[in-house]
Amino acid sequence: MSLIVYPPIAYVGRTVFIIVTAIIFIIALLAYLRLRTRKSLLLTTGVGLFFVHGVLGVVELFLLIFNHNFTEGWHLLLDAVALIFILVGTLKD
Repeated sequence: MSLIVYPPIAYVGRTVFIIVTAIIFIIALLAYLRLRTRKSLLLTTGVGLFFVHGVLGVVELFLLIFNHNFTEGWHLLLDAVALIFILVGTLKD
């Protein structure tokens, strides 16, 4: 098994992604805790899934443990589910 070497921009990009999604998730979570509506819950869940995806990406990048198990299809599925939650939350009355 050969060790995968990523370019430095991959480390910077994923680290920035997780920081930004963490900030947005905290803001969404605080909004949900204040409003307690289904709409804010759906939006918070969608952003939370993006945050989880970011954490998995950083773990995958730095620890190299998910390279064979967490395929591109799973990444796309997680993004799609997060976007569906955000869409439904946005369209909710």
